[in-house]
Amino acid sequence: MIKAKDNTRVRIVIIDDDIPSIRLLESELSNRSDIEICGIADNLSDGESLVTRHSPDLLFLDMEFPEGNGLAWLESSAIPKDTKIVFYTCYQRYIHDALSLKVFDFLLKPFDPAELDVIITRFKRLRDNGGSSSESSEYFAMPPRNDNRGSRLLSITSVINSKIIVNPADIVYFRYDSERKIWECVLASLKRIALKRQTTAETILGFGPDFVRTHKHFIVNVQYVGIINGNECVLLPQYDHIKEIKISKSYRRDLLDRFYDI
Repeated sequence: MIKAKDNTRVRIVIIDDDIPSIRLLESELSNRSDIEICGIADNLSDGESLVTRHSPDLLFLDMEFPEGNGLAWLESSAIPKDTKIVFYTCYQRYIHDALSLKVFDFLLKPFDPAELDVIITRFKRLRDNGGSSSESSEYFAMPPRNDNRGSRLLSITSVINSKIIVNPADIVYFRYDSERKIWECVLASLKRIALKRQTTAETILGFGPDFVRTHKHFIVNVQYVGIINGNECVLLPQYDHIKEIKISKSYRRDLLDRFYDI
């Protein structure tokens, strides 16, 4: 007999063939009173049975299994529409595919407990707001993008003192060149503009609420952020090949707060 669903707790199924990774995740989740682990499977077949039986709120799914690929399995399986997927893996190369599938989140091994906490908290916020799995605005990689076409234009000054008019939505990020001691502006076209030497981080942060500091050398437009994982900031497709943006510990919490407030 299937136990009645407890709507006050987050019900979770884990499918992973890596036993140490299962135990680590299970241990961290078991410390929380708001979590119910409905089942754990080390293969896709048993995992599918668990998901069908329990219809969990969250499914933590590994990518690589001896019998197949988690992505392919997910596309061919009858996952309950209200079950949200969190890919739990050490393979960063799957991030782009995960984006295209609009999974709920992506937890890279070994994970930071703070990352897990963000996932659980965000799911509970979505559930409490009456959200459903069809609302793409709540997926980790595809928050609603406000392109700000109606916002005021910016006048930025280049290192050669020429004025350039840009829309804030066309700026992906800023990078500090420590050798030249100047900030660079990277546009959506990937054109780089070296800014005048008097430009400071405070000046850039004043350009608009979407600009948030991730590191002493980087300020990013949060509208272009796809995934935040540890000290990695992965941009949305088309820009996800850019690997230079770093996240330092002192700025990470503010970035997470701004990202999940989108």
